[in-house]
Amino acid sequence: MSVLVPTPELLEQFNREGFLVLPDMLSPQEVITLRTGLERVFNQHSPEADIYHMQDIWRPKMFEHGEEFEALIDHPNIADFAETVLGKDCHMIAETGLKTSPGKTITFWHLDDVCRFPIPEGVKLDPRIPVPTYVINMNYYLCDVDEELGPTQFIPGSHRAGRAPRPEDNDASGNPVWDGRTMVSSPGKAGTLVLWNDQVWHRGGPNLSEGRIRWVIQTPLARRAIALRYWPHVNYHMPEDVIARANPRRKRLLGFHPIGAYG
Repeated sequence: MSVLVPTPELLEQFNREGFLVLPDMLSPQEVITLRTGLERVFNQHSPEADIYHMQDIWRPKMFEHGEEFEALIDHPNIADFAETVLGKDCHMIAETGLKTSPGKTITFWHLDDVCRFPIPEGVKLDPRIPVPTYVINMNYYLCDVDEELGPTQFIPGSHRAGRAPRPEDNDASGNPVWDGRTMVSSPGKAGTLVLWNDQVWHRGGPNLSEGRIRWVIQTPLARRAIALRYWPHVNYHMPEDVIARANPRRKRLLGFHPIGAYG
């Protein structure tokens, strides 16, 4: 298992490209345990997935479904990097299981949320100014993801565009181009972590395989100012056993903060 050290060089690459592909962030045993747990959860009906018509592809709040998913919250290999970028008071805003069968991929290019740093048309951001990172999204590959299976795909540097992609950005292949830079895929072996600034243009590559499934756990972490996305939000009550098992760092990453600005 690799160790993720937030060196100045790695942080500079993340700020420049908007994403990182990091092999061997999970051990083989962690991959087996998480994959087994994810398959178990997908064999159960999810009322929340019904709300969004995503029963076949999506499971929210994975930390409610087993201690193996709780362990990802404060994984020391990852939490150190996230806290360096987002601050020591950052938190996890979601923990999602994704099952991508052939034909089920979200293949449209997008930002993960609203554009938080809009830039006027025709204006280019000074290269000396880094784009603020408010959310780091993360895909843990729980199977080998080759080009056929549909890796996450990015337009490098596009988090600096200050807007979402538009049809007129597309090249002849139907993929956007920004500042002369074209699509990059992120294939990887099981245990690979792909993480990105949620403002970079990206998509899930189409699953073109003959019946294979892409299994992913997704854990976006954010600055404290970004709201948790634990549906039903204000009325959500975290299971008491999850809280009881959490060490102080994990509790804070779950959203248990001390009093701060605004209360």
